[in-house]
Amino acid sequence: MRGIRLYFFFAICFSSAVVAAPTKMGKRSFKIQTRRISARSIGGGAAELDKVYRKYGWEVPAAVSSKVSTHQSLALGDPVKPDDDEEGDVPATPEEGDASFLSPISVGGQPLMMNFDTGSSDLWVFSTSLPEQQTRGHSVYDPSKSSTFKPLEGASWSITYGDKSFARGKVGTDMVDIGGAKVEGQAVELATTVSDSFVQDVKSDGLVGLGFGSINTVKPQQQKTFFENVQDTLDKPVFTANLRHHELGSYEFGRIDESQFDGPITYTPIDSSRGWWQVESKSFAIGDGETQSNPDATPAIMDTGTTLILADDAVVKAYWSQVKGAKLDDDGITFPCNTKLPDFHIALGPSYMATVPGELMNWQRVGRGVCFGGMQSNNGSPMQIYGDVLFKSQFTVFDGGNQSVGFAPHK
Repeated sequence: MRGIRLYFFFAICFSSAVVAAPTKMGKRSFKIQTRRISARSIGGGAAELDKVYRKYGWEVPAAVSSKVSTHQSLALGDPVKPDDDEEGDVPATPEEGDASFLSPISVGGQPLMMNFDTGSSDLWVFSTSLPEQQTRGHSVYDPSKSSTFKPLEGASWSITYGDKSFARGKVGTDMVDIGGAKVEGQAVELATTVSDSFVQDVKSDGLVGLGFGSINTVKPQQQKTFFENVQDTLDKPVFTANLRHHELGSYEFGRIDESQFDGPITYTPIDSSRGWWQVESKSFAIGDGETQSNPDATPAIMDTGTTLILADDAVVKAYWSQVKGAKLDDDGITFPCNTKLPDFHIALGPSYMATVPGELMNWQRVGRGVCFGGMQSNNGSPMQIYGDVLFKSQFTVFDGGNQSVGFAPHK
């Protein structure tokens, strides 16, 4: 590999006044490794459904909304801070049920724990502009302590995803460092208002969007993502998601680690016209059964910021009808925890069928011997959302240069 190769362990920009630019270095790659810690999920399975529905602007079923409002358990514990290591070796934390995977980054020299999200395109942080009571337990970005911060006058942003959640605020630019990959003048969105669900999740201090800049929410001028800004400096214009169930995993930029997957990677073209890593997904199979067509299949978005798989009703009903004791309720699909679940096979593009082991289709115990399904209904929405339940079974390559996504089973 040419130039400097740095690794970092785990997961915009262009402004009207300042053009973001990566720090000049040779071609390189960067890795972020994940490690598991214990945390409590905020609101359980219903909250995960509510989160996805709101993120994509779907109508939230009344039963889901009601369930979320009555489950307000808090995430506990102090956030893990990045280590000060010249090699960029820093930890990240998947929450219980692998609800999310968090990674340390640095903004203006200040460490923050962030969620990497391929389903959105904003880099936003908890900031000192928030009321003090909303920042307790979080690491908070203070622009006054950064010598490289510049306000982006007149710019604002607003996001409407999460467990009845929203965040909005003002915008500036600063040096953003993700394990050694530095972008000067990166657009950073400073939260001035956040909803309770973000306040309660003290493990996370914000989000790094890795979708396409066309869905960035900054106004009056949209901003590029961190990946869009750093892409041309990488050995390869890619990043990979190597997420694991209850074990180490990683995000890596600029390199494809062939030791982490079996067989060749199968690539499928994406449709990025709506700002997402979107692929076709028109067939599936259950256990040892034959492949079934989904004639009315909606496109599927590859979303590392979503925990579950949200599939078309035809797929969901076909799978869970094979599970004894499964209940298809309005507030989510549950089943007896002692039930052995069949493997789920799902088409990703025209030539690759991914296998999600049955054990991953069991997302989380919800109490009294009942578990919450890792695949739920998209409630008739015009797209399917494939989240971390899928990624924990597949090494995934997000190829910005060739506008494609590649898949191979984990070793």
